[in-house]
Amino acid sequence: MAYQPNIPASTDLLSDSQSDIQGNFQAIQTLIDVNHYDFASSNQGKHFAISMPPQASSPAITFAAGEVGLYSYVNATTSQTELYINKTNEATVTQIPATASVLSLTSAPSQGSAGWSYLPSGIYITWGSTTVSGNTLVTLASPPPNQILNVQLTPASGSSSYVNAQVVLNNIVSSSTFNVVGTINGSPSAVTCYYFVIGY
Repeated sequence: MAYQPNIPASTDLLSDSQSDIQGNFQAIQTLIDVNHYDFASSNQGKHFAISMPPQASSPAITFAAGEVGLYSYVNATTSQTELYINKTNEATVTQIPATASVLSLTSAPSQGSAGWSYLPSGIYITWGSTTVSGNTLVTLASPPPNQILNVQLTPASGSSSYVNAQVVLNNIVSSSTFNVVGTINGSPSAVTCYYFVIGY
């Protein structure tokens, strides 16, 4: 039976409205039984799970100023339903796809492969490797951050013996590119460079 918000009416006799009142209690029980512990449980009032159907827009509702909100929405990059956090940064409200990452696209990335992820704070991290020689422009794979905050570099010689391979960040060029200088024994040479980029 569907919930009836106007039962009992002021003119109803209890005997006339009894079945409608019982129907309302049954409808409330059905509502409570979805993702909640039962009325009679020692955990009453608590959730045992939270289900969030994908929303039609991001976000589908307007959150009050200063509120943190959660909702699910299909991410444009992963084409998967992701958990979003609606939060206020210093100056504006932002929507953070908290569960979007390379794992939404590839369940088991291979060793040393590139990837990316969002942190719940809105910080974005991405990593990968490339070969640099002298001054080389490195372009991040999609999705790039809005801004690059920091770049960490690690050289790999690929040799079983010691090689004085170095990679040095020259400068951050844009939100998706940065320059790296690769040298061996102080001379420009091809060096495998692993990078870890922090942005937002």
